[in-house]
Amino acid sequence: MLKLKHSSGNTLQVLNTYKKKLNHLTMESNRLKKEIAQREELLSKIDEETESVEKERVKAESVNVNLRRQLQDYIVPEVIDYVQVRADLYDLTKTLKTWERKVDIAQMELQKYQKQWMLMREHSRSVNPWATMEQHAAL
Repeated sequence: MLKLKHSSGNTLQVLNTYKKKLNHLTMESNRLKKEIAQREELLSKIDEETESVEKERVKAESVNVNLRRQLQDYIVPEVIDYVQVRADLYDLTKTLKTWERKVDIAQMELQKYQKQWMLMREHSRSVNPWATMEQHAAL
C-alpha cells in the first residue's frame, strides 16, 4: 500500500508537470496563432500596397515615355527668330501705349466739350427762360 501511495504520488507529480507543460504550450500556441494572424494581415496590406505602387509605377512610366517622346520631337527655334519676336513684342507694346495715351487725350477733350456744351445750354436758358414760353403763347 505504501508502495502504491508512493507510486500514485509520483504519478500525480508527473501528471502535474505535464499539465503545466501543456498549459504553457497552449499559451505559447495561442500567442503564436495571434502573431501569425498579425503577420498575415501585415502581409496582405503589403500585397495591396505593392499592387498600388505597381499601378502608380506603370502610370509614371507611361507619362515618362510620353515626355521623352515630346522631348525628342521638340525643335528649338533659331535665336534670330526669338530676337525678332521680342522686337515685335516691344514695338507692339510701344504702339499700344501710344494708342492708350491718344484715347486718354480724346476722352479728356470729350469731357471738356461736353462741359462747354452744358454751360452753353445753361447760359442760353438763363439769359431768356421766358422766350420759349412767349413763343408758345403767341401761337
